Amino acid sequence: MFSSEAAETVSLSSVLVVENDTAMQERLRYILPTLGCDEPQITWADDAEMAMQLLEKPSFGVMLVDIGLPGDDAVELVEWLQAHHPQVPAVAISASRSEEAIFSALRAGAVAYLLKERDDLELSIGLRSIEQGGATIDPAIARRVLAWHAGHAADPGSMPEAALTPQERKTLELVVQGLEHRDVAQALAIPRLAVECRIKGIYRKLALGSRAETAHMGGGHALAR
Repeated sequence: MFSSEAAETVSLSSVLVVENDTAMQERLRYILPTLGCDEPQITWADDAEMAMQLLEKPSFGVMLVDIGLPGDDAVELVEWLQAHHPQVPAVAISASRSEEAIFSALRAGAVAYLLKERDDLELSIGLRSIEQGGATIDPAIARRVLAWHAGHAADPGSMPEAALTPQERKTLELVVQGLEHRDVAQALAIPRLAVECRIKGIYRKLALGSRAETAHMGGGHALAR
């Protein structure tokens, strides 16, 4: 039985946005107030260095970070946040669907991965889910997660922490088929928030498995194609 008490909620009352693309900044200026976070509650940073300085002062409920910042700045910022302010969750926002971008963000500690290509309503729904303690997943990302997991299924002892349960695999399969989260919930006969909390758990397993894989390969590029 799912209990909403199991959901680790995220506060959108005070948000740090690390984004250097003006078009995306404008989108978030529109989206965040629809979630109850008005402009005075939003702090903007153009790069990782500015974000680190800002994070040393006020308390933020969440950090939204563009994984497309120059070099590895965004991933390093998420890692730094986990080390110095673990109470502040990081949400990755990216234009990239690549395994390398997704896994790098999750390995660093991001609690969710949102695609910029989705429209404002979809991004708003994704952020609302995170606020409630769950996470959304795009069909394209779900497909890549299933493929990554299938690549290790032949050797289940290699990364047991990343093994998906039958229920988790079924959830991703339904998402890949194009079902919305509410339809996935109906198909599985569970609450929608339970679906989104399950997805957040999948992200965590993916992160753990990715870290284990990287460690096993001696820090090499485990996701290289």
